Amino acid sequence: MPVVRVYNLGYDVATGIGELLHTTTVRHAFGMIRREVADPVELTIVEDRIVPTVLELTRELSGAWVEGAGQRSIGFSFRAVHERDHWTCAYCGRSVSKTPACEALLATVDHIVPRSRGGESSWLNLVSACKECNNRKAAKTPAEAGMNLRFEPYDPARAYRVGGQVEALPVLLAG
Repeated sequence: MPVVRVYNLGYDVATGIGELLHTTTVRHAFGMIRREVADPVELTIVEDRIVPTVLELTRELSGAWVEGAGQRSIGFSFRAVHERDHWTCAYCGRSVSKTPACEALLATVDHIVPRSRGGESSWLNLVSACKECNNRKAAKTPAEAGMNLRFEPYDPARAYRVGGQVEALPVLLAG
């Protein structure tokens, strides 16, 4: 199934110009259409079914609700790190939780460069990790521990994630 792009109100079909908010699944897109949150603006045929590939919201979404919109400060906390990383371990990719089914999946926050080596508690040095991976990595860098990051951390005040890719916010020139 194709990925569905979701644009803010004001998407121009003729030019393809608009504010891309995020991508979603076809199933979720149909739910948005059914709830009248968005209208389909581009359709395609997949396996003899007409499915949307582009949606436009029915009302404008304020930039305050878009992850990483604007250059204002985003509240920094360990919970915010988990939210940014979608409660997913950056090393093994499993879902983490404050109340997991097993202790190994307890949500922890890992310093990529350990604090014992001068690593800061910052957006770019922290990732969500399950307790098992965090303990295995210990006070090593991911390379020393033989562990790869599944995604790069980013500062939500300066970037946003679209379909798994981190995109820099556009710099607006005063003029």
